[in-house]
Amino acid sequence: MTRIECPTFVKSDLDMFEDDDDDAQFEGQLQGDLALFESFLSGNTLGFIDSDRMEALIDHYFSEGDFIKAKRAAEIADANFSYNPVFKLRIAQSLSGLKSYADAITLLTTLEQTGLPQFEVWVTYGTIFSEMGDFSSAIHYLSMALPLADEPDQIEIYLDISFAYQKLKDMDASIEVLSKGLEKNPNSESLLYELAFTFDRVGRYQDSIHTYERYLEENPYANMAWYNLGNAYSKLEDFDKAIWAYDYSILIFDEFAPAHFNMGNAYLSLGKYFQAIERFKTVLSLEGDDPMALCYLGEAHEQLKEYDIALNYYRLSLELDPSIYEAWLGIGIITDIQGKTKEAISIIQKALSCDPHNASVNLVLANAYHKVDDLDQARYYFGQALELDWEDEEILRDYVFFLLEQGPIQALELLEDFQMELANNPEYLLLFTHTLVHLNRMPEAILLFSSLVALSREQAQCLLDWNPALQSHKDFVTLFHE
Repeated sequence: MTRIECPTFVKSDLDMFEDDDDDAQFEGQLQGDLALFESFLSGNTLGFIDSDRMEALIDHYFSEGDFIKAKRAAEIADANFSYNPVFKLRIAQSLSGLKSYADAITLLTTLEQTGLPQFEVWVTYGTIFSEMGDFSSAIHYLSMALPLADEPDQIEIYLDISFAYQKLKDMDASIEVLSKGLEKNPNSESLLYELAFTFDRVGRYQDSIHTYERYLEENPYANMAWYNLGNAYSKLEDFDKAIWAYDYSILIFDEFAPAHFNMGNAYLSLGKYFQAIERFKTVLSLEGDDPMALCYLGEAHEQLKEYDIALNYYRLSLELDPSIYEAWLGIGIITDIQGKTKEAISIIQKALSCDPHNASVNLVLANAYHKVDDLDQARYYFGQALELDWEDEEILRDYVFFLLEQGPIQALELLEDFQMELANNPEYLLLFTHTLVHLNRMPEAILLFSSLVALSREQAQCLLDWNPALQSHKDFVTLFHE
């Protein structure tokens, strides 16, 4: 297909010079008017400033966030140009900026029947109610303004309505508004980007990914979009795809430290420790001594069993930020590995003091107390860990195995007492069956094992591995091979 080129009309050099002159003249005039007005506020005579120049003066004070001077200028303009209702609107907007919301709304009601465009009135109402925290009313007025808006204003209003719904915790409505906005303005980067970000916030990561991909089709050099796409893949634990996205982000902007950092985390999750180390060192070269990068360097070296190097990085991290629980935890784990479990417990307690509601730290502490035969403390921290995260497979498994050592009845009581809380834990059925085997309640164990085979042959194999005698038990073997 032949592409028809439309002629492009370029301003002449003379036109460009005229624009530059106009801009310089406007800026010079504004500075002069500002000087006159500031002098007037100090007690001198103001003189005459025409309507357009007064609007520019007021807009300047709005841009500076100086609502007191904006209001004073608007009041003077309204007195001199009472035929122009825009100045009363500016007074109302100034009052809103000064948080005098009731006065602002009272004044606005007098403007609804003037020649002022209704769009301006509805948007101002919406803005005031939003600032007041009355987001339902804000949505009402912004929705009235929407059909009257031109495209740039329409996009901003869709974003504002979406924001108001988010404040009302109605994320579905926020997403619906952004989606409608995109239907009306399919080329809007801001709406597309905000939609992807909102999907991400509510955990709809696959939808977020599709939206970022759509955005990147039109904006392939958008560094932040590639970065956020990587984050969405990371949250889905698709770390290979996450690394691919982060790599594009880095190709566009190779000094973007967050992309290097998150890529390092993705490599760490994949067990690719040397690549993770390379990324975290890049973060240090870009950002200087970053405590979290130092901490994760420690973790990577810990996984490589390079304990002295790991300890050094953990300690450097804590020198910069003593509240990083991961660093205390890493030091505690290494100290335990080195055979100094009692010393490790005091270090892990420091990790817990930094993050008392962290299930993983409670679990590590429980296992450490178990190791030194402090069974009461072990039981307490296993219970804390499980209460903080009922769905964590490792926590449930370690706790049940601990209780089986004390007596299988205790393990059964845990599994029965908290059946509702543990129902979504993938290990629950496996551990329940394992406990029944320990209690020699074989008919019930066989019944549960049939469900386990149907649900997960891998977990069924685990049960046989934990209980080798079952591998020659006719009923279990038959069920497993059906």
